[in-house]
Amino acid sequence: MDVNQFSQINTSISVKEKDLITPQHFDKLLAASDKKSMAILLQSTPYQLSEDDLDDLDKIEQSLMAELIKTYQWAYEETPNKGIVQLLSLRYTYHNLKVLLKAKACQKDMSRLLLPIGEPELPVLDHLVTTLSSDAFPETIITELQGIWSDYQDYQDLRVLEIGADLAYFKHLTLIAEALGDTRFQKAVTIIIDLYNMITVRRARDQHKPVSFMKQLLSDEASLSSQDYISLTSGEDMIAWYHQLNGNDFSLALKSYEDKIRQGTITAVDLEHLADDLLFHLFDEAKYTSDSPYSLARFLLGKEMEVTNLRLLLSAMVNQLPMTLVTERMRPIYGQ
Repeated sequence: MDVNQFSQINTSISVKEKDLITPQHFDKLLAASDKKSMAILLQSTPYQLSEDDLDDLDKIEQSLMAELIKTYQWAYEETPNKGIVQLLSLRYTYHNLKVLLKAKACQKDMSRLLLPIGEPELPVLDHLVTTLSSDAFPETIITELQGIWSDYQDYQDLRVLEIGADLAYFKHLTLIAEALGDTRFQKAVTIIIDLYNMITVRRARDQHKPVSFMKQLLSDEASLSSQDYISLTSGEDMIAWYHQLNGNDFSLALKSYEDKIRQGTITAVDLEHLADDLLFHLFDEAKYTSDSPYSLARFLLGKEMEVTNLRLLLSAMVNQLPMTLVTERMRPIYGQ
């Protein structure tokens, strides 16, 4: 990957990042006393929702997703390397594949659930699910999808499609990272998959599920074996895993997670937040370089977390929940 190719898009990012909501503006949104004040504050952002709109969760979600869709469309058009954008948009591709596979299985129209984010585009995905063949996907992934559909036909259980698509997603992520040939992007994929495995085990344990259930859900693309994740619960072994994943780069910023691991109190929700925090800090260092291929990943993550934070905040306002619950669950903010 030639880093010199990124100077032009990085200049564009330096302009576009001015439209991202700052930490100071988020503080104002959190302090808004009513929907009228919130609507006024949103007028200076890309999410120009009216006071009436703020009573409607569907309209809020449409506004948030419209901005995210527009951002990814811009990124795909401008990037010198689509693999970087695909790394972050691939989860939407596999969301769409799940929807299409379930629609095929149930013989229902579920097109309202599709999200126009990512490449290949929706008609190509539809053709893939219909024919179980495509030139737009790696051959190994086509084989995975054929196997998923075959398993579904054997068991007639929609969970087979869910689990199979998740595991295929992780294989595909790994292939993209390998093609990019960059250690930071490979580290990002390790963070995504390792935390998925750890969250899956923690939730399964909370629900008193057997080990056999856990093993069906865990990805082999992670840095440890499935049995290792099942064995890791707290204490020094989990700390060793965490240090391998985190290194010393962000130890101070993420100290609270390490404390919870040592105390054996870390929850699945904590681990979800840890995944986002690790990814954020992994690419946040790009702000110090002008020709880095990481600036685009940093910007897209910033937009993703902005949408997540606004969804939390605005949903809380609609449902009249205390803002203290929102601040506890908020993701990192660009420029923090």
